[in-house]
Amino acid sequence: MVARMSLLLMLAAVPGKAADAPALTMPLAEAEKRALETSSGLESVRLEFEAAKAAALSQRSFLVPELRLEASGRYQSEVSELALPIPGTEPRRLGDNINYSVGPAMQWNVWDMGAARKSWRSFSELAKAKSAEYESARRQSLLAARTAYFQVQLALESLRLLADHLKLASAQHRDIKLGLEAGTKSRIDLLMAHLEMLARKRQFRQARTDLASALRDLFNLTGWGEGLDASLPLDARTKDALPEGAEPPSLIIELDPIDKSAAALAKVALAGPDPSHPTLLSLAGLARSFTLASQGYKAQRWPKLTLSAKTSLDYPNGAELNDFSQNTVGLAASMPLFEWGRSADRAKEGEGRAHAASKRQEQAWKDLGRDWNKSSDQLANLKSQQEINKANVAEASELAGLVYDSYQAGRSTFLEVQSANVRALEAKVIAVRTDVQVLMQLAMLGSLAKQ
Repeated sequence: MVARMSLLLMLAAVPGKAADAPALTMPLAEAEKRALETSSGLESVRLEFEAAKAAALSQRSFLVPELRLEASGRYQSEVSELALPIPGTEPRRLGDNINYSVGPAMQWNVWDMGAARKSWRSFSELAKAKSAEYESARRQSLLAARTAYFQVQLALESLRLLADHLKLASAQHRDIKLGLEAGTKSRIDLLMAHLEMLARKRQFRQARTDLASALRDLFNLTGWGEGLDASLPLDARTKDALPEGAEPPSLIIELDPIDKSAAALAKVALAGPDPSHPTLLSLAGLARSFTLASQGYKAQRWPKLTLSAKTSLDYPNGAELNDFSQNTVGLAASMPLFEWGRSADRAKEGEGRAHAASKRQEQAWKDLGRDWNKSSDQLANLKSQQEINKANVAEASELAGLVYDSYQAGRSTFLEVQSANVRALEAKVIAVRTDVQVLMQLAMLGSLAKQ
């Protein structure tokens, strides 16, 4: 029976039609690497992180003295004069129409109740939050790439199974046609066999389109496929034995086997949910940033002392019309008396935002635990189904062969053959889909687990 089924498949194979199609090998590890390198969304988060670091460094400059060059000039139309009490003496001008001063100056906020320091620390915590946000985005990019990769694996496996069953349907149709010519089969059986073959051809063609769609999603995430025609792809395992009448492939695809992908992700299920998940760290950083900003606004309502020093070249020197060097040192104190509640309102805003971020962090931790438990439950369920699927595939395949042998012997109808063939195909597709769903759950756990 097995030998007869193998012979039918060999007769239905058409070798050599894919020889001219370009081939593309895509390992999972390379897909992950490319996804991280080409993700515009991930790059935008990285740039935001760099901008936040620059803002923190800029804010730190308020903690140290500021040195600058000051220059001023003034023209006045009238200059005061002093009349001397000496007969015959002309009045003495107390200055000149043109006045200027130029020189380096230093200013430093000596004491401001920690307002500048808290502002700097607030910006620093925001930069840390952006760093954690980048790590979260990196995990999401990996998850998206893995999901797209596994979808292509599912499409490839489905296409391969449909190709095998199309070849089987074609071989059975040819076998029945010969039987009809010999007078041992009926026209009804021939039509039923032909209809089944047409149904498999339609499914095979649709499967190639589904594979093309999955490939375009993967190409979009990884940058693969530039300049390649992915409209009619084909699995590398099928290229040398195309079903009869199948269109030549535009692209040959080879991915990692499903079991290899599963082995690469197998350890994540043992790690447990990550209490320091980057999403949690990002929200915690935001809460600290808002708290420090609020404290900084509160400090602005208290007195501030500013030390200043300057050395300059000034003109004129009072009544003497010449340049002179001037050194000045000053200490100024200021305190807002009435500002319409601006600082108080901004402090209240910071407290509210900090409290909101803390609540979002609490909810994120609950959601992370929920998602971990759901994926773990699904994974355990799918692994149990895998054992059932193995027996289901083996028995359904054996049944299909036995029913066809029984039909050849005249003890079964071709309708029973069709039913057995469909059952065997469904069993294999379900098994492959379950295997890929295991990969999906492992990828989800990987995005939530300790790393």
